[in-house]
Amino acid sequence: MAGYVVARLVDKLLTQEDDAEQLEAFRWHRDAVRRHISELPEDSPETAHLAGVVAAVPSQRPATSSLWMSLTAYAYFLEHEGRLEEALEMVMLAARSQGAETPTKDFATYALFAGRLNRQLARWEAASTCYSAAEEAALEVCDSVLALRGRLGKGAVQRGLGNLPLAREVAENVVRDATDLALPDVQALAYADLGAVYALQGLRLEELQANYKAFRLTGDARQRMWTLGDLGIGLQRIGAHGAARVAFEIVINSDTSFGVRSNALLELMDLESSAGNRMAFERCRNAIERSRQSLSPSATTDYHYKVGTGLVRFGQHGRASEAFKAGLALADTHKLNAWYFKIEQALQALAEQSVRISGEEQVSEFSEAPELREMEIGLREYASTL
Repeated sequence: MAGYVVARLVDKLLTQEDDAEQLEAFRWHRDAVRRHISELPEDSPETAHLAGVVAAVPSQRPATSSLWMSLTAYAYFLEHEGRLEEALEMVMLAARSQGAETPTKDFATYALFAGRLNRQLARWEAASTCYSAAEEAALEVCDSVLALRGRLGKGAVQRGLGNLPLAREVAENVVRDATDLALPDVQALAYADLGAVYALQGLRLEELQANYKAFRLTGDARQRMWTLGDLGIGLQRIGAHGAARVAFEIVINSDTSFGVRSNALLELMDLESSAGNRMAFERCRNAIERSRQSLSPSATTDYHYKVGTGLVRFGQHGRASEAFKAGLALADTHKLNAWYFKIEQALQALAEQSVRISGEEQVSEFSEAPELREMEIGLREYASTL
């Protein structure tokens, strides 16, 4: 409620007329909001963000830089907490506060942020528009980092829509260009995207190698945890469950964003069901249930799929069918095409009683590969430093 009140205050600042009576009414409104914020719990991080935004609201236009910077910081906080709709509104308010004189580089940064949030909300057309705008703006000011990130964003949209060949081509091209320009952080992002495509294409060793390169290259803590989660998924797929658990537990216990931690918890739930550990599976499921309303559409669909898969493995086919159908409906609503076909196949396999329900671990032919041994050693060394 406080966030809503603060957002309306900023909106009123940006739309008010330069009329003495309206200015006086706005100042009264601002003072009322400040009193409301002062009554919130002082030890809450969100209170600090809200207080910072309200303190930066001037008595009349124009807005100052402290306002749009405070709004942007609050948007990052909201994304970190998995409150994507609210985060998107704050990004929009920040951009509006900066106004028509927004520098091109700042505009590109806003567009990337909005693109990422729209993509997580499965709003593919809006996300693609934002990423294209970011790339075009970055090219205008010759900012290679932002331009390449815009290209990666468009590739990620294609991945979400199920166009894996195009998504792979985009990621490979960005890897090449970022390497030529000596941009390690962009290289890391591109390798992470490439790993995600390889995973969907079933290229297991390539997936692991790409994610490990991303893990080693990135200097961003949030991105490192995201990549570590993806690396854990790849390790799980080839039967390296011990190393995968290490990866997932590092992410779950980290101070990274809600979405990244939730994704690692989803994967750990799947790992425990594949290993036949019913108690650990239910523990993970209950933990996710407590915050399921904050999950993105894609993550919620993934949750239903993994719950259904786990229940099949434990022989509960009726409950598994219900979980799959819930995921299928969500995938259809949000046009998550890759998920739709995946869950549809799972339902068909369940109907034909052809789903594997044992908990035995699947060991890949890659389990003894030298590349994998190097990854496991590096991962455990990293865990030992935390």
